[in-house]
Amino acid sequence: MFPTRWLKVERIYWDTKTRKKILQISDIHIRHLRVSHEKIQSILEEETPDYVFLTGDFIDKHEREFDSLKSLLQMIQKTGIEMYGVLGNHDRYIDEDKVEELEKLLHECGVNLLKNDYVEKNDVFIVGIDDCCKGHCDINKSFDFHNPENKEILVLTHDPDAVLEIDQPFSFFVSGHLHGKQVNVPFFFKIKDMGKVAQQGMYQGKHQHDRGPIYISKGISQTALNIRFWVRSEVTVHHLAPRAENK
Repeated sequence: MFPTRWLKVERIYWDTKTRKKILQISDIHIRHLRVSHEKIQSILEEETPDYVFLTGDFIDKHEREFDSLKSLLQMIQKTGIEMYGVLGNHDRYIDEDKVEELEKLLHECGVNLLKNDYVEKNDVFIVGIDDCCKGHCDINKSFDFHNPENKEILVLTHDPDAVLEIDQPFSFFVSGHLHGKQVNVPFFFKIKDMGKVAQQGMYQGKHQHDRGPIYISKGISQTALNIRFWVRSEVTVHHLAPRAENK
């Protein structure tokens, strides 16, 4: 009923030309994290993903959390797995100079922080859209590239509302922010405004958008009250492969 430590590994399958395994960790809110570093490490070692995508809210609301966050990120860094991340709305609840310190910490711990930016790989583009909850996203800048080889476009962001601003096609879109409600009671998002996507009834799991499929993580941690009610914490393993291989 109150599963803050009861972590579930969700497995999501995507129909793509390329073959990739991506492990997503969202909404760390490090001061509230109840899942042990050892548990996260064991999942990473067992899954051996190609990339780790960190979809925002590294901290809850204070720079005092930086040391704890550093410990977690350094553990992931030691695995040698490439990390890509975006900021969430909670990462900007601190003063601007502290946000810069957070960005520096992420860089030092091996996180490729994408702020309305992209990275081109051999077979994919990785696009990181900055958090749109507080107006930091720039879709045009994020997609400012040419794709003559028709590579798969993998998008990560924090707030799923960013998808409503995208005109460009994509293969894969992952986000967090909504915690799967965190406290799963009827009409929760009718009472608390969590954005347009949530108002449409999409607050966790995989959904189809006009431009491509999207996934909303329930997150690994909590905010405000440090409880979950009928919503398990998750890390997500995304399996990208041609449809026949995912059967």
